[in-house]
This record gives sequence, structure tokens and C-alpha cells, in this order.
Amino acid sequence: MTIENKMTGDFRSKPKTMEMAEKIITFTKGLGPSRQEIKGQMTFAGKRKFLWMWTYGGTGDGTLYLTVCLDREVKDPHFHYVKQTSPTRWNHHVVVKSLDQIESPWFKDLVKAGYDFANK
Repeated sequence: MTIENKMTGDFRSKPKTMEMAEKIITFTKGLGPSRQEIKGQMTFAGKRKFLWMWTYGGTGDGTLYLTVCLDREVKDPHFHYVKQTSPTRWNHHVVVKSLDQIESPWFKDLVKAGYDFANK
């Protein structure tokens, strides 16, 4: 049997990953109005997209990948990496492996900063 390693924003087949995604969705929706879309990734947008979540078919249950776009680089050891994509945009990549990460102040600050940037 071959496991497909395709990127997906549909977490229903992975209960731990889904639980983490639901916590992030609830927090993000609590920040204010935004548009949610699911294609290859689950995304959230204000005036522009600011948050992307996904997993891979071959990745074990309990690992969620997340990118938040900001108008500046934030240096934090919790980030997997940060990449500048244009003169005024930086993608901050996080590998989420626990609910504790999602509840932490640094994580909530990152998502809130992304939401604020997307709605400028």
C-alpha cells in the first residue's frame, strides 16, 4: 500500500491534527471577521491571506504545518523558519505538534499579528 504524501487542508482523517486545527480556527475566528477557504491548504484572509494550515498524507497524526504572513520579520526560536517573500512580507513557518503550542502566548501573538496585518 502506498501512502500519498500530498499536501491537504482536510484534517478529518487525523483526529489529533483536526483537534489542533479546530483550536486554531476557533482562536482565529475570535479575532474578528475573516474568510476561510479549504483547497490544498486551509487558509484565512482579511483584505489579504494571512494564515495557511496543512498536513501531508504521509505525515503522522498530530503534526500540523502553519504559515503566518507578517509585514516584518519576527525572530523567535519557536519558528521552523522565516522567509522574506517581498520587500514588505515575511512568511513565518511553524510546525505544530501539541495543543500547548497553540495555547502559548507566542503562538497567539503570531496569529493576531498576521490577522492585524491582513486587515490594514
